[in-house]
Amino acid sequence: MNIKRHKNIVIFIAIAIILMSFFGFKKEKIFFIVYTHKSFLNECIKNQTYEKASKIIGIKKITPYSLRNKEKFVDFYCSGSGLVPNSVYYGFYYISNDRPLGFQAQSVEFKSDGDGWRWEEKWENPNSDNWMYTEKITDNWYYYEAGF
Repeated sequence: MNIKRHKNIVIFIAIAIILMSFFGFKKEKIFFIVYTHKSFLNECIKNQTYEKASKIIGIKKITPYSLRNKEKFVDFYCSGSGLVPNSVYYGFYYISNDRPLGFQAQSVEFKSDGDGWRWEEKWENPNSDNWMYTEKITDNWYYYEAGF
């Protein structure tokens, strides 16, 4: 194989990887973050040292929420797209009781959807387009997509 052709293939692959990092594959990236850093993330939850976890590439913001019965909910926002009022948020969360919970720790009625659960506000309010999908990654850790 000549060097010029090999160089073009390498450039093409590099461009494809860069494009994939900006578009799509959000779910897979988030699952990868949790699986790769699970022990460290669990330690941060246990010690409430969330700022340490913010150094993980792909995590943009971490927000803990207070729940009843001393339950813990910590939101790890990773990315978003769109402009208000049509924005979609992607991330994952930790929930100590290992039950899916709505965006930013809101209690919502989920319905089973594929490998996860879906909530749509239009079920209660036909004029709304708010929605959320969540899926279990591993014990206590859940992926989410939320649109508003």
